[in-house]
Amino acid sequence: MEESHKLPSHYSHRRSRPLLHSPLFKFVLVAIALGTFSFLNNVKFSWEGSTTASLPINAADILHKCSLLNAEPGPPADFYSRTQSDRFQPGTPPTLIKNATIWTGRVSGHETIIGDLLLDQGIIQEVGDISQAIIDAYGQQLVVVDAAGAWVSPGIVDMHSHLGVDSAPSLSGAEDGNSFKGLVLPWLRSLDGLNTHDEAYRLSVSGGVTTSLILPGSADAIGGQAFVIKLRPTADRSSSSMLLEPPFSLNNSDTEHLSRPRWRQMKHACGENPSRVYSGSRMDTIWAFRQGYEKARKIKDSQDQYCAKALSNQWNHLGDFPEDLQWEALVDVLRGHVKVHNHCYEATDLDGLVRLTNEFKFPIAAFHHAHEAYLVPNLIKKAY
Repeated sequence: MEESHKLPSHYSHRRSRPLLHSPLFKFVLVAIALGTFSFLNNVKFSWEGSTTASLPINAADILHKCSLLNAEPGPPADFYSRTQSDRFQPGTPPTLIKNATIWTGRVSGHETIIGDLLLDQGIIQEVGDISQAIIDAYGQQLVVVDAAGAWVSPGIVDMHSHLGVDSAPSLSGAEDGNSFKGLVLPWLRSLDGLNTHDEAYRLSVSGGVTTSLILPGSADAIGGQAFVIKLRPTADRSSSSMLLEPPFSLNNSDTEHLSRPRWRQMKHACGENPSRVYSGSRMDTIWAFRQGYEKARKIKDSQDQYCAKALSNQWNHLGDFPEDLQWEALVDVLRGHVKVHNHCYEATDLDGLVRLTNEFKFPIAAFHHAHEAYLVPNLIKKAY
């Protein structure tokens, strides 16, 4: 029997494994794939000579938001051509007030006319000598009131009111005019404390008031946001349904759904009120103002830098739009979107606020209770 011839040991081997299944090959493939993904994720592509990065999925919303940051507030473009008020209650019949002495408010408040007034869809449709054809077109649905020469005037707009937040009768469960949680509270809103059961609504209407600006009280340097309301009852019987013009979504300065921003309102106060409430001084109050506005300024600057990049198509690593719900209203003050109403008595307090407006570059719509304004007219003119 012949001996079998064995190969040397160094030739002996197990069954060969295909290269594609080797651990080393898999590792190399994974490394190449990750490197390619990283490269593609950061690469800038070029079309027609322009260099761009990958657009975020919400790029259109970002650009629209940025385009409105410094837009001038005001009513919608079609406001003066609208055919129905946004507060119109369906089912309200058209009304003709005849034979009235009408104070129009025109010609610096000196114009009065004798005639008729036609109201429909929540809008004054005609004033003065109204064509009979227009009247006849309404048919039997027209409600006619003979004023017999009585006065008809525009409703009075109360620019400083605490209706609904300091309610009548005065009860401890309905005192919502002030917070005592700090000197600077721009995130608070008078709307959140608006009591729909205030007996003073009817008293105000009986005196000719139809519209009121509901301000927070004057305990704080910045007491919060103010809201304009109509005093007439609404079908919803809610605080929100009384609003004349809700600013944005009520919760923040979101303007995506608007063609231009709406005016907002805010209450400031200075002098002895905050000093008394917080056992401080005027120096403490002005420092609290400056701290709050410096915080808002930094947020505004970061937003401006963000939008400068977005509008110039620099999307790489841009991230989310910088904003802070707690401070967004004060940022809007710096953008000129808020009418600031300032409770301020004495010349020293007026001077402090004028300096504040010029330091942080924002306007004040009105000084309220300004007893010593007559002493410093030139100072007030120096406000930003």
